[in-house]
Amino acid sequence: MIWAIVIAVVIFIAFKLGSTSGQVVGSVNSSGGMRVKYAKLLENILGGHKNSKIFVETRTYIWAGVSNYGGTTLFHIQQSTGNKVIIQYEVKDNPVVPSYQLEWTFPDDMDQDEMMAVMALDIQKKMMQM
Repeated sequence: MIWAIVIAVVIFIAFKLGSTSGQVVGSVNSSGGMRVKYAKLLENILGGHKNSKIFVETRTYIWAGVSNYGGTTLFHIQQSTGNKVIIQYEVKDNPVVPSYQLEWTFPDDMDQDEMMAVMALDIQKKMMQM
């Protein structure tokens, strides 16, 4: 009897996760995909360095930035549930700046120039602390 309850709970959780994931993917797809939905944000990120590029793109995730002899600077853009976007900023392997990460959660319909302004200010504050 206990196994039946455990199996039922596992099936219920898997169904809920699959349903939520499907809603997130559907939301991004209806906006034209991640590159289209976050085009302004990507334009700002990719315009920051001539060697910037998109490294990975899935239906709900983009990993963009630059990686070369001077270190790695990456933005991870993840579409999340509840009409939110999670953006992680990562600096590593830089000979001048110690490795660090920052993270923001924004409403996914927020103006992307405003998102970038908030992130730039937070990055500037972090750099001033070092």
